[in-house]
Amino acid sequence: MIGHLAAEALATLKDVVPVAIVVAFFQLVVVRRPPAGLTGILIGVGYVLLGLTLFRVGLSLSLLPVGSFMAEQLTRAGAARGADAAAGWHDYLWLYLFVAAIGLAATLIEPSLKAVAERVRAITGGAIRPWSLRLVIASGVALGLLLGTLRIVVGFPMEYVVVPLLAAIAILALSAPRAIVPLALDSGAMATSVVTVPMISAFGVTLAATVPGRSPLTDGFGLILLALLLPVVSLLAFAQLQAWQRRPPEGGEKDAV
Repeated sequence: MIGHLAAEALATLKDVVPVAIVVAFFQLVVVRRPPAGLTGILIGVGYVLLGLTLFRVGLSLSLLPVGSFMAEQLTRAGAARGADAAAGWHDYLWLYLFVAAIGLAATLIEPSLKAVAERVRAITGGAIRPWSLRLVIASGVALGLLLGTLRIVVGFPMEYVVVPLLAAIAILALSAPRAIVPLALDSGAMATSVVTVPMISAFGVTLAATVPGRSPLTDGFGLILLALLLPVVSLLAFAQLQAWQRRPPEGGEKDAV
């Protein structure tokens, strides 16, 4: 374990050094003065290095194995139910339930999404509630993972899913309130970060390796893309629904007069 920690600490340091060089160059060459609170910044960098190191260790010991293990076990259980004949898509219901539930739960606790939701509440003066925003985006991630898992099990091409989703985003963006469109377009990136992406990647590759007739390379990837696109659709659709609900009924002003 000590050797593992040391290796991950060295790898983390190598990853952080290029960013530190860029920041130091602009600070010293362009700005030409040390930043305020330099001591606090250096202490914070130490915390970042420590946190990233521990996260990488935890990632290799927990999230990646859990994603792979659950995909393999639930896929084999579904194949066993269809042992007398070729397993159909309906034999993997527990698999669909798991991936949707884990997508919803992992997104709700995503640190970056929680931070952005609080920031959005502050900017909008409370007009957009953090819990509502997080729930809508998390539901989109769950639907995206469910759709991606179904695509791997059934085996239909990725473009059959991506093209209609992009068309739906374009249509919804044209009709949704202007203020919500940029936030919606960024929502997928907020939702798929340090907690969800490792588990999703391991889950998809193992699922494609376990389902008969699927390739981990050609079928195992693409789940993250769908987890990025569906939150955009869900948030745009939610904003459109709210706009319709707030619209006064036809003839309301005339009746009031």
